[in-house]
Amino acid sequence: MEYKEKLITNFLRVSKIPRESGQEEKIADFFVNVAKENNLYYFKDENNNVLIKKKGNIDSNSIALQAHLDMVCVKNEDSNHDFKNNGIDVIIDGDKVTAKDTSLGADQGVGLAMMLTIMEDNSLKHPDIEFLFTTEEETTFNGAVTFPYSKVESKRLINLDNSKDNSIFIGADGDICNEYVFTGNLIKNDLPSYNVLVDGFPSGNSGEDVDLSEKNAITTMANLLKDKDIFIKSINGGTSENDLATFCEVVISTKLNINDIFKELKVKIAKVDNQVSFSKEDTQNIFKEIIDLKCGYISKNMASANLGIIRTSDNKVSIYYVFRSMDENELEMINNKNKNLNNNFIVSEVYTDSIWEVDYKSKLLRQYKELYFNEYSEYPLEEIGHGGIECSSIKERIDGLDVISIGSTIKKYHTINEETFISSWVKTFNLLIKFLGVL
Repeated sequence: MEYKEKLITNFLRVSKIPRESGQEEKIADFFVNVAKENNLYYFKDENNNVLIKKKGNIDSNSIALQAHLDMVCVKNEDSNHDFKNNGIDVIIDGDKVTAKDTSLGADQGVGLAMMLTIMEDNSLKHPDIEFLFTTEEETTFNGAVTFPYSKVESKRLINLDNSKDNSIFIGADGDICNEYVFTGNLIKNDLPSYNVLVDGFPSGNSGEDVDLSEKNAITTMANLLKDKDIFIKSINGGTSENDLATFCEVVISTKLNINDIFKELKVKIAKVDNQVSFSKEDTQNIFKEIIDLKCGYISKNMASANLGIIRTSDNKVSIYYVFRSMDENELEMINNKNKNLNNNFIVSEVYTDSIWEVDYKSKLLRQYKELYFNEYSEYPLEEIGHGGIECSSIKERIDGLDVISIGSTIKKYHTINEETFISSWVKTFNLLIKFLGVL
Protein backbone atom coordinates (compact mmCIF):
# COMPACT_ATOMS: atom_id res chain seq x y z
CA MET A 1 0.00 0.00 0.00
CA GLU A 2 3.05 2.24 -0.37
CA TYR A 3 1.46 4.51 -3.00
CA LYS A 4 -2.09 4.60 -1.70
CA GLU A 5 -2.01 8.11 -0.22
CA LYS A 6 -0.11 9.55 -3.16
CA LEU A 7 -2.64 8.16 -5.63
CA ILE A 8 -5.53 9.56 -3.59
CA THR A 9 -3.86 12.98 -3.38
CA ASN A 10 -3.18 13.06 -7.11
CA PHE A 11 -6.68 11.90 -8.03
CA LEU A 12 -8.06 14.77 -5.94
CA ARG A 13 -5.65 17.22 -7.61
CA VAL A 14 -6.86 16.17 -11.04
CA SER A 15 -10.51 16.16 -9.97
CA LYS A 16 -10.35 19.82 -8.88
CA ILE A 17 -9.77 20.91 -12.47
CA PRO A 18 -12.69 21.25 -14.94
CA ARG A 19 -12.10 18.93 -17.92
CA GLU A 20 -15.27 18.47 -19.91
CA SER A 21 -14.70 17.16 -23.43
CA GLY A 22 -13.69 20.06 -25.65
CA GLN A 23 -12.76 22.15 -22.59
CA GLU A 24 -9.40 20.61 -21.67
CA GLU A 25 -7.19 23.72 -21.61
CA LYS A 26 -7.04 23.99 -17.80
CA ILE A 27 -6.11 20.34 -17.22
CA ALA A 28 -3.59 20.48 -20.09
CA ASP A 29 -1.96 23.55 -18.52
CA PHE A 30 -1.88 21.77 -15.17
CA PHE A 31 0.27 18.99 -16.60
CA VAL A 32 2.47 21.48 -18.45
CA ASN A 33 3.10 23.25 -15.14
CA VAL A 34 3.97 19.92 -13.47
CA ALA A 35 6.49 19.32 -16.25
CA LYS A 36 8.00 22.78 -15.74
CA GLU A 37 8.25 22.29 -11.97
CA ASN A 38 10.06 18.97 -12.50
CA ASN A 39 12.32 20.20 -15.33
CA LEU A 40 10.76 17.80 -17.84
CA TYR A 41 10.42 18.26 -21.58
CA TYR A 42 6.87 19.19 -22.59
CA PHE A 43 4.93 19.98 -25.73
CA LYS A 44 1.32 21.19 -26.01
CA ASP A 45 -0.39 21.40 -29.39
CA GLU A 46 -3.27 23.60 -30.55
CA ASN A 47 -5.84 20.99 -29.46
CA ASN A 48 -4.50 20.86 -25.87
CA ASN A 49 -2.86 17.46 -26.31
CA VAL A 50 0.24 17.27 -24.13
CA LEU A 51 3.43 15.21 -24.43
CA ILE A 52 5.86 15.08 -21.50
CA LYS A 53 9.15 13.19 -21.47
CA LYS A 54 11.04 11.89 -18.44
CA LYS A 55 14.50 10.35 -18.58
CA GLY A 56 14.80 6.84 -17.24
CA ASN A 57 17.35 5.14 -15.02
CA ILE A 58 17.46 1.67 -16.59
CA ASP A 59 18.88 0.63 -19.94
CA SER A 60 15.86 -0.16 -22.07
CA ASN A 61 13.93 1.29 -25.00
CA SER A 62 11.54 4.09 -24.17
CA ILE A 63 7.86 3.44 -23.49
CA ALA A 64 4.79 5.69 -23.64
CA LEU A 65 1.96 5.90 -21.12
CA GLN A 66 -1.27 7.33 -22.46
CA ALA A 67 -4.57 8.57 -21.05
CA HIS A 68 -7.21 11.08 -22.10
CA LEU A 69 -7.67 14.38 -20.30
CA ASP A 70 -11.42 14.77 -20.74
CA MET A 71 -14.37 13.26 -18.89
CA VAL A 72 -18.08 12.75 -19.45
CA CYS A 73 -19.98 15.39 -17.48
CA VAL A 74 -23.46 14.44 -16.24
CA LYS A 75 -25.29 15.54 -13.11
CA ASN A 76 -28.48 15.13 -11.12
CA GLU A 77 -31.45 16.99 -12.52
CA ASP A 78 -31.56 19.31 -9.50
CA SER A 79 -27.79 19.91 -9.33
CA ASN A 80 -26.38 23.39 -9.98
CA HIS A 81 -22.89 22.08 -10.67
CA ASP A 82 -21.03 24.08 -13.35
CA PHE A 83 -18.66 21.70 -15.15
CA LYS A 84 -16.96 24.53 -17.06
CA ASN A 85 -15.80 26.27 -13.89
CA ASN A 86 -15.96 23.76 -11.03
CA GLY A 87 -14.09 20.59 -10.24
CA ILE A 88 -15.70 17.38 -9.02
CA ASP A 89 -16.87 17.02 -5.42
CA VAL A 90 -15.19 13.67 -4.69
CA ILE A 91 -16.52 11.42 -1.90
CA ILE A 92 -14.18 8.81 -0.39
CA ASP A 93 -15.98 6.23 1.72
CA GLY A 94 -13.43 3.65 2.81
CA ASP A 95 -12.28 1.92 -0.36
CA LYS A 96 -15.07 3.29 -2.58
CA VAL A 97 -14.79 6.60 -4.41
CA THR A 98 -17.82 8.41 -5.86
CA ALA A 99 -18.93 11.98 -6.57
CA LYS A 100 -21.64 14.19 -5.14
CA ASP A 101 -24.49 14.61 -7.65
CA THR A 102 -22.26 14.24 -10.75
CA SER A 103 -20.19 11.79 -12.73
CA LEU A 104 -16.84 11.14 -11.06
CA GLY A 105 -14.44 11.27 -14.00
CA ALA A 106 -12.55 8.19 -12.81
CA ASP A 107 -12.55 7.56 -16.55
CA GLN A 108 -9.78 8.75 -17.04
CA GLY A 109 -8.91 10.54 -13.79
CA VAL A 110 -7.41 7.37 -12.29
CA GLY A 111 -5.01 6.98 -15.22
CA LEU A 112 -4.07 10.65 -14.98
CA ALA A 113 -3.34 10.26 -11.25
CA MET A 114 -1.06 7.30 -11.95
CA MET A 115 0.86 9.16 -14.65
CA LEU A 116 1.18 12.20 -12.37
CA THR A 117 2.57 10.02 -9.59
CA ILE A 118 5.23 8.54 -11.88
CA MET A 119 6.14 11.95 -13.28
CA GLU A 120 6.85 13.38 -9.84
CA ASP A 121 8.55 10.36 -8.22
CA ASN A 122 12.27 10.10 -8.97
CA SER A 123 12.79 6.98 -6.86
CA LEU A 124 11.10 4.67 -9.37
CA LYS A 125 13.07 2.47 -11.76
CA HIS A 126 11.95 2.82 -15.35
CA PRO A 127 13.18 3.39 -18.91
CA ASP A 128 12.68 6.73 -20.64
CA ILE A 129 8.95 7.47 -20.43
CA GLU A 130 6.77 9.56 -22.70
CA PHE A 131 3.49 10.69 -21.12
CA LEU A 132 0.85 11.31 -23.78
CA PHE A 133 -2.31 13.15 -22.74
CA THR A 134 -5.05 13.40 -25.38
CA THR A 135 -8.29 15.35 -25.68
CA GLU A 136 -11.91 14.76 -26.73
CA GLU A 137 -11.73 10.99 -26.30
CA GLU A 138 -15.30 10.95 -25.03
CA THR A 139 -16.60 12.69 -28.15
CA THR A 140 -14.66 12.90 -31.43
CA PHE A 141 -11.22 11.33 -30.73
CA ASN A 142 -9.91 14.62 -32.12
CA GLY A 143 -6.88 14.58 -29.83
CA ALA A 144 -5.64 11.12 -30.74
CA VAL A 145 -6.29 11.75 -34.43
CA THR A 146 -4.57 15.14 -34.71
CA PHE A 147 -1.53 14.81 -32.44
CA PRO A 148 1.83 15.18 -34.30
CA TYR A 149 3.24 11.73 -33.60
CA SER A 150 6.63 12.54 -35.10
CA LYS A 151 7.37 13.88 -31.62
CA VAL A 152 6.84 10.43 -30.07
CA GLU A 153 9.92 8.18 -30.01
CA SER A 154 8.48 5.10 -28.29
CA LYS A 155 7.44 1.96 -30.13
CA ARG A 156 5.72 0.61 -27.03
CA LEU A 157 2.64 2.13 -25.42
CA ILE A 158 0.48 1.32 -22.41
CA ASN A 159 -2.99 2.86 -22.55
CA LEU A 160 -4.63 3.26 -19.12
CA ASP A 161 -8.25 3.43 -20.28
CA ASN A 162 -9.32 -0.08 -19.27
CA SER A 163 -12.02 -0.29 -16.59
CA LYS A 164 -11.14 -3.71 -15.14
CA ASP A 165 -8.02 -4.43 -13.12
CA ASN A 166 -8.00 -8.14 -14.04
CA SER A 167 -8.05 -7.74 -17.82
CA ILE A 168 -6.05 -6.49 -20.77
CA PHE A 169 -7.66 -4.89 -23.79
CA ILE A 170 -5.88 -6.34 -26.82
CA GLY A 171 -8.18 -4.97 -29.52
CA ALA A 172 -11.28 -2.87 -30.07
CA ASP A 173 -14.10 -2.41 -32.55
CA GLY A 174 -13.89 0.30 -35.14
CA ASP A 175 -16.87 2.64 -35.11
CA ILE A 176 -18.69 5.16 -37.24
CA CYS A 177 -20.88 7.95 -35.88
CA ASN A 178 -23.41 9.47 -38.26
CA GLU A 179 -25.85 12.34 -37.96
CA TYR A 180 -29.28 11.76 -39.51
CA VAL A 181 -31.15 15.02 -40.20
CA PHE A 182 -34.81 15.39 -41.07
CA THR A 183 -36.21 18.74 -42.20
CA GLY A 184 -39.97 19.09 -42.39
CA ASN A 185 -42.62 21.81 -42.49
CA LEU A 186 -44.39 22.89 -39.34
CA ILE A 187 -48.15 23.17 -39.82
CA LYS A 188 -50.83 24.87 -37.74
CA ASN A 189 -52.33 22.58 -35.15
CA ASP A 190 -55.07 23.43 -32.65
CA LEU A 191 -55.35 19.99 -31.03
CA PRO A 192 -54.67 19.58 -27.30
CA SER A 193 -50.90 19.54 -26.76
CA TYR A 194 -48.76 17.94 -24.06
CA ASN A 195 -45.17 17.89 -22.92
CA VAL A 196 -44.23 14.33 -21.99
CA LEU A 197 -40.99 13.27 -20.29
CA VAL A 198 -39.86 9.68 -19.79
CA ASP A 199 -36.82 9.46 -17.56
CA GLY A 200 -34.85 7.15 -15.30
CA PHE A 201 -33.79 4.61 -17.91
CA PRO A 202 -30.54 2.71 -17.22
CA SER A 203 -27.45 4.86 -17.71
CA GLY A 204 -23.95 3.96 -18.77
CA ASN A 205 -21.67 3.51 -21.74
CA SER A 206 -23.25 1.67 -24.66
CA GLY A 207 -20.02 -0.20 -25.41
CA GLU A 208 -19.96 -1.60 -21.88
CA ASP A 209 -23.73 -2.15 -21.52
CA VAL A 210 -24.62 -3.18 -25.06
CA ASP A 211 -27.71 -5.16 -24.03
CA LEU A 212 -29.26 -2.11 -22.34
CA SER A 213 -28.95 0.01 -25.47
CA GLU A 214 -31.76 -1.78 -27.29
CA LYS A 215 -34.49 -0.37 -25.05
CA ASN A 216 -33.21 3.11 -24.31
CA ALA A 217 -35.53 6.04 -23.60
CA ILE A 218 -35.59 7.36 -27.19
CA THR A 219 -36.41 4.06 -28.90
CA THR A 220 -38.95 3.25 -26.18
CA MET A 221 -40.72 6.56 -26.83
CA ALA A 222 -40.76 5.97 -30.61
CA ASN A 223 -42.13 2.44 -30.27
CA LEU A 224 -44.84 3.68 -27.95
CA LEU A 225 -46.01 6.51 -30.26
CA LYS A 226 -45.63 4.90 -33.68
CA ASP A 227 -48.81 4.41 -35.72
CA LYS A 228 -50.86 6.49 -33.28
CA ASP A 229 -53.04 9.44 -34.25
CA ILE A 230 -50.65 12.12 -33.00
CA PHE A 231 -48.64 15.07 -34.29
CA ILE A 232 -45.19 15.77 -32.89
CA LYS A 233 -43.78 19.25 -32.32
CA SER A 234 -40.41 18.23 -30.89
CA ILE A 235 -38.46 15.27 -29.58
CA ASN A 236 -35.29 15.56 -27.49
CA GLY A 237 -33.30 12.98 -25.55
CA GLY A 238 -29.91 11.62 -24.57
CA THR A 239 -26.62 13.37 -23.83
CA SER A 240 -23.95 11.49 -25.83
CA GLU A 241 -23.98 9.27 -28.90
CA ASN A 242 -21.86 6.71 -27.02
CA ASP A 243 -23.96 6.60 -23.86
CA LEU A 244 -27.36 5.13 -23.11
CA ALA A 245 -30.22 7.60 -23.53
CA THR A 246 -31.76 7.83 -20.07
CA PHE A 247 -34.52 10.31 -20.99
CA CYS A 248 -36.69 11.43 -23.88
CA GLU A 249 -39.01 14.42 -23.96
CA VAL A 250 -41.68 15.13 -26.59
CA VAL A 251 -44.27 17.77 -27.29
CA ILE A 252 -47.22 16.15 -29.05
CA SER A 253 -50.70 17.14 -30.13
CA THR A 254 -53.53 14.61 -30.14
CA LYS A 255 -57.21 13.94 -29.45
CA LEU A 256 -56.28 10.63 -27.82
CA ASN A 257 -56.34 10.09 -24.08
CA ILE A 258 -52.76 10.99 -23.17
CA ASN A 259 -52.78 8.98 -19.95
CA ASP A 260 -53.86 5.83 -21.79
CA ILE A 261 -50.95 6.17 -24.23
CA PHE A 262 -48.39 6.22 -21.42
CA LYS A 263 -50.12 4.01 -18.86
CA GLU A 264 -47.28 1.46 -18.92
CA LEU A 265 -44.53 3.99 -18.17
CA LYS A 266 -43.65 6.37 -15.38
CA VAL A 267 -43.90 9.75 -17.08
CA LYS A 268 -44.30 13.44 -16.38
CA ILE A 269 -47.16 14.92 -18.41
CA ALA A 270 -48.05 18.60 -18.61
CA LYS A 271 -50.58 20.29 -20.87
CA VAL A 272 -48.93 23.05 -22.92
CA ASP A 273 -49.93 25.82 -25.29
CA ASN A 274 -48.73 24.82 -28.75
CA GLN A 275 -49.91 26.04 -32.14
CA VAL A 276 -47.74 24.11 -34.64
CA SER A 277 -46.44 20.61 -35.30
CA PHE A 278 -44.99 18.34 -37.93
CA SER A 279 -47.58 16.65 -40.12
CA LYS A 280 -48.75 13.16 -39.24
CA GLU A 281 -46.66 11.77 -42.11
CA ASP A 282 -43.55 13.62 -40.93
CA THR A 283 -44.21 12.45 -37.39
CA GLN A 284 -44.32 8.81 -38.41
CA ASN A 285 -41.22 9.24 -40.61
CA ILE A 286 -39.30 10.46 -37.56
CA PHE A 287 -40.46 7.54 -35.42
CA LYS A 288 -39.74 5.04 -38.19
CA GLU A 289 -36.14 6.25 -38.53
CA ILE A 290 -35.57 5.92 -34.79
CA ILE A 291 -36.93 2.37 -34.78
CA ASP A 292 -35.08 1.31 -37.94
CA LEU A 293 -31.74 2.44 -36.48
CA LYS A 294 -31.34 -0.75 -34.46
CA CYS A 295 -29.55 -0.62 -31.11
CA GLY A 296 -27.75 -3.22 -28.99
CA TYR A 297 -26.17 -6.19 -30.74
CA ILE A 298 -27.13 -5.95 -34.40
CA SER A 299 -25.34 -8.88 -36.05
CA LYS A 300 -24.16 -12.43 -35.42
CA ASN A 301 -20.60 -11.08 -35.45
CA MET A 302 -21.39 -9.04 -32.32
CA ALA A 303 -21.55 -5.71 -34.12
CA SER A 304 -23.32 -3.23 -31.86
CA ALA A 305 -24.99 0.15 -32.15
CA ASN A 306 -26.44 2.95 -30.07
CA LEU A 307 -28.83 5.81 -30.74
CA GLY A 308 -27.64 8.21 -28.07
CA ILE A 309 -28.97 11.65 -28.97
CA ILE A 310 -31.99 13.19 -30.67
CA ARG A 311 -32.49 16.95 -30.90
CA THR A 312 -35.18 19.19 -32.41
CA SER A 313 -34.56 22.75 -33.55
CA ASP A 314 -37.59 24.41 -35.13
CA ASN A 315 -38.42 22.19 -38.14
CA LYS A 316 -35.25 20.09 -38.00
CA VAL A 317 -34.69 16.81 -36.13
CA SER A 318 -31.14 15.46 -35.72
CA ILE A 319 -30.23 11.93 -34.61
CA TYR A 320 -26.74 10.82 -33.56
CA TYR A 321 -26.11 7.11 -33.99
CA VAL A 322 -22.90 5.13 -33.57
CA PHE A 323 -22.25 1.55 -34.70
CA ARG A 324 -19.25 -0.71 -34.12
CA SER A 325 -17.66 -3.85 -35.51
CA MET A 326 -14.32 -5.67 -35.68
CA ASP A 327 -14.94 -6.29 -39.39
CA GLU A 328 -14.22 -3.47 -41.85
CA ASN A 329 -16.59 -4.91 -44.47
CA GLU A 330 -19.38 -5.20 -41.93
CA LEU A 331 -18.91 -1.57 -40.87
CA GLU A 332 -19.25 -0.48 -44.49
CA MET A 333 -22.30 -2.69 -45.02
CA ILE A 334 -24.06 -1.31 -41.93
CA ASN A 335 -23.17 2.22 -42.97
CA ASN A 336 -24.58 1.79 -46.49
CA LYS A 337 -27.73 0.14 -45.19
CA ASN A 338 -28.44 2.86 -42.65
CA LYS A 339 -27.89 5.63 -45.17
CA ASN A 340 -30.74 4.22 -47.26
CA LEU A 341 -33.30 3.54 -44.53
CA ASN A 342 -35.31 6.69 -45.09
CA ASN A 343 -34.82 9.05 -48.02
CA ASN A 344 -36.30 11.88 -45.96
CA PHE A 345 -33.17 11.96 -43.79
CA ILE A 346 -29.84 13.43 -44.89
CA VAL A 347 -26.92 11.41 -43.49
CA SER A 348 -23.46 12.83 -42.77
CA GLU A 349 -20.47 11.32 -40.99
CA VAL A 350 -19.52 12.89 -37.66
CA TYR A 351 -16.42 10.76 -37.08
CA THR A 352 -14.95 7.33 -37.64
CA ASP A 353 -12.48 5.31 -35.54
CA SER A 354 -10.37 2.56 -37.04
CA ILE A 355 -10.38 -1.04 -35.83
CA TRP A 356 -7.70 -2.01 -33.33
CA GLU A 357 -6.67 -5.38 -34.71
CA VAL A 358 -5.49 -8.03 -32.24
CA ASP A 359 -1.75 -8.73 -32.35
CA TYR A 360 -1.26 -12.10 -30.68
CA LYS A 361 2.51 -11.79 -31.26
CA SER A 362 2.68 -8.66 -29.10
CA LYS A 363 5.75 -8.77 -26.88
CA LEU A 364 4.20 -6.22 -24.52
CA LEU A 365 1.14 -8.45 -24.09
CA ARG A 366 3.25 -11.51 -23.34
CA GLN A 367 5.43 -9.65 -20.83
CA TYR A 368 2.46 -8.16 -18.96
CA LYS A 369 0.68 -11.52 -18.80
CA GLU A 370 3.81 -13.13 -17.33
CA LEU A 371 4.15 -10.40 -14.70
CA TYR A 372 0.46 -10.68 -13.77
CA PHE A 373 0.74 -14.47 -13.46
CA ASN A 374 3.81 -14.16 -11.23
CA GLU A 375 1.86 -11.84 -8.93
CA TYR A 376 -1.53 -13.60 -8.84
CA SER A 377 -0.94 -17.17 -10.09
CA GLU A 378 -3.46 -16.62 -12.88
CA TYR A 379 -3.48 -14.82 -16.19
CA PRO A 380 -5.50 -11.67 -16.78
CA LEU A 381 -8.49 -11.77 -19.10
CA GLU A 382 -7.78 -10.81 -22.70
CA GLU A 383 -10.66 -8.74 -24.03
CA ILE A 384 -11.75 -6.90 -27.15
CA GLY A 385 -13.51 -3.65 -26.35
CA HIS A 386 -16.89 -2.80 -27.86
CA GLY A 387 -16.49 0.89 -27.10
CA GLY A 388 -14.06 3.06 -29.02
CA ILE A 389 -10.58 3.33 -27.53
CA GLU A 390 -7.73 5.57 -28.65
CA CYS A 391 -5.26 2.71 -29.15
CA SER A 392 -6.55 2.17 -32.69
CA SER A 393 -6.00 5.79 -33.73
CA ILE A 394 -2.55 5.95 -32.15
CA LYS A 395 -1.39 2.58 -33.48
CA GLU A 396 -2.52 3.59 -36.96
CA ARG A 397 -0.22 6.62 -36.81
CA ILE A 398 2.95 5.12 -35.29
CA ASP A 399 4.58 2.46 -37.43
CA GLY A 400 5.40 -0.72 -35.56
CA LEU A 401 3.73 0.34 -32.30
CA ASP A 402 3.19 -2.41 -29.72
CA VAL A 403 0.25 -1.47 -27.49
CA ILE A 404 -1.91 -2.85 -24.68
CA SER A 405 -4.58 -1.28 -22.48
CA ILE A 406 -4.81 -1.82 -18.72
CA GLY A 407 -6.54 0.03 -15.90
CA SER A 408 -8.36 0.01 -12.59
CA THR A 409 -11.89 -1.09 -11.85
CA ILE A 410 -14.48 1.58 -12.66
CA LYS A 411 -18.19 0.82 -12.53
CA LYS A 412 -21.16 2.72 -13.96
CA TYR A 413 -18.85 5.21 -15.62
CA HIS A 414 -20.37 8.12 -17.58
CA THR A 415 -23.17 8.24 -14.98
CA ILE A 416 -23.92 9.96 -11.68
CA ASN A 417 -23.50 6.54 -10.04
CA GLU A 418 -19.89 6.14 -11.22
CA GLU A 419 -17.64 4.47 -8.67
CA THR A 420 -14.09 3.22 -8.40
CA PHE A 421 -11.98 1.57 -5.70
CA ILE A 422 -8.70 2.69 -4.16
CA SER A 423 -7.52 -0.90 -3.65
CA SER A 424 -7.87 -1.40 -7.41
CA TRP A 425 -5.80 1.73 -8.08
CA VAL A 426 -3.05 0.37 -5.87
CA LYS A 427 -3.17 -3.06 -7.50
CA THR A 428 -2.87 -1.64 -11.01
CA PHE A 429 -0.26 0.95 -10.07
CA ASN A 430 1.96 -1.61 -8.34
CA LEU A 431 1.74 -3.83 -11.42
CA LEU A 432 2.54 -0.89 -13.66
CA ILE A 433 5.66 0.26 -11.80
CA LYS A 434 6.92 -3.31 -11.50
CA PHE A 435 6.36 -3.71 -15.22
CA LEU A 436 8.22 -0.50 -16.01
CA GLY A 437 11.09 -1.68 -13.82
CA VAL A 438 11.67 -4.93 -15.72
CA LEU A 439 11.03 -3.87 -19.33
